[in-house]
Amino acid sequence: MLFVCYLFLLFLLLYGARVAPAGQFFGDALSYESDLPLRGFFMLLIVFHHLSQLLTDPGSLEALQGIGILCVSFFFFQSGYGLMKNTLRKTGYLRGFLHRRFCKLLLPFFLCNLIFVCVNISLGTVYSPVRLFKCLTGLELVNTHAWFILTSALFQAVFFFIFRFVRGQGTRYFLLLSFQIAYACFCMRKGSGLQLFEGPWWFNSSSLFFIGVLFAGYEAPAVAFFRKNYRLLAGLCPPVFLLFYNVSVFAIHAFPYPSGEISALSAGMLKSWFDLGWQTLAVTSFCLAVTLFTLKVKCSNRILLFLGKISPELYLIHGLFIQLFHGQLILLENEMLFILSVLVCSIAAAAVLHIPCGAAVRFLQTAAVPARFALPPGTKKG
Repeated sequence: MLFVCYLFLLFLLLYGARVAPAGQFFGDALSYESDLPLRGFFMLLIVFHHLSQLLTDPGSLEALQGIGILCVSFFFFQSGYGLMKNTLRKTGYLRGFLHRRFCKLLLPFFLCNLIFVCVNISLGTVYSPVRLFKCLTGLELVNTHAWFILTSALFQAVFFFIFRFVRGQGTRYFLLLSFQIAYACFCMRKGSGLQLFEGPWWFNSSSLFFIGVLFAGYEAPAVAFFRKNYRLLAGLCPPVFLLFYNVSVFAIHAFPYPSGEISALSAGMLKSWFDLGWQTLAVTSFCLAVTLFTLKVKCSNRILLFLGKISPELYLIHGLFIQLFHGQLILLENEMLFILSVLVCSIAAAAVLHIPCGAAVRFLQTAAVPARFALPPGTKKG
């Protein structure tokens, strides 16, 4: 019965899709408008990924238990690519950047923290004043899925400071790559857990942010190469991805990431870098496959566009309904009913939250911003 979920996802992806004629490619394959439906699709996959991890008998959905790293890598790639593309294309884009981007990222984050805390309190959780402050501000994760928002905000802030104040494109790339490596090392040393920077998910897909930035910087020759060698690349990319992904899964099981804090020069750190190396190859080849796919196939329908628009809220709120229907409020033992209940409630709640979040973001982005941070006239906001 759970196999129906795959049919639903496949139908949702391909319904309304268009294929470029033979020998031709879509010129806007990597644009925001083209990526928005894919955002919605991958966000839905992330929800299914988290659901599959809690099923007593996942059955056919067991394949989705390890797909989260791939979906998140797409978002990191898209984020890095979009920021670099806008920086190169829009004069003065980095002026007021933190104000614009942090409003969009952190307003839904803080609102969902408040909702999680209020629901937990109503169901009997007791918070000390200090812990309440930490949970509301994100110093303690009341919603463990929110790690991606914090990581994304951190990487975007680093991107801003490097590309705003450092001269020389090569130096900028070097500094961003150096931060990427230092960030992964810092997270590895903390080991696995459920709080800030604890766990491999904090860093094992974030390398795609740097790759997205690099790709945007060399997009023209890269896309020309892809188009010229499309058949060869399209034939090689899927098996190469499957090879890297399966080896990365084997590496994780053979040399699991350490659970506690480790020394920078320990054997555990070497094992972590070994795992990360294979995971980086897997997520990079996956995003390459997605890029090749979008050059020939444009996926778009109203459902995917809608899910793409509410994807930040959907990402942040679906964990609440997972915990509510998995025992905090009620235990739905029927697994299909559990999946449907979480999906329906999460999408409905995300749609509702998107309205005030969008309005607040627009207000704060257009409110009194110092003139030195404002975008030049005629420049669109990113």
